[in-house]
Amino acid sequence: MTEKLRQFRRELDEMDDQILELLSRRLGICREVALYKAEAGIAMMQADRVTQVKVRAVAEGKTRGLNENFVLSLYEIVITEACRIEDEIIGARERR
Repeated sequence: MTEKLRQFRRELDEMDDQILELLSRRLGICREVALYKAEAGIAMMQADRVTQVKVRAVAEGKTRGLNENFVLSLYEIVITEACRIEDEIIGARERR
């Protein structure tokens, strides 16, 4: 393997670490949102907010040269996990 290829891979590994850190932080905030919703009696699913997040992500992605379908697929996964977390937290509070 060439040194140039090793350097590319190190850079990609560093970026992957940053992506995972940001996802962890994002989902941590989602946990806080779920706790707030549970305490305030706010419904878990906010369809308008999901749409806003996707529309914003696609627009931001386009400015960065990212494919719309890629961005939508990525955010579908992120939102699904956020909903799972919210359901887990809110559901646990409702079962008490």
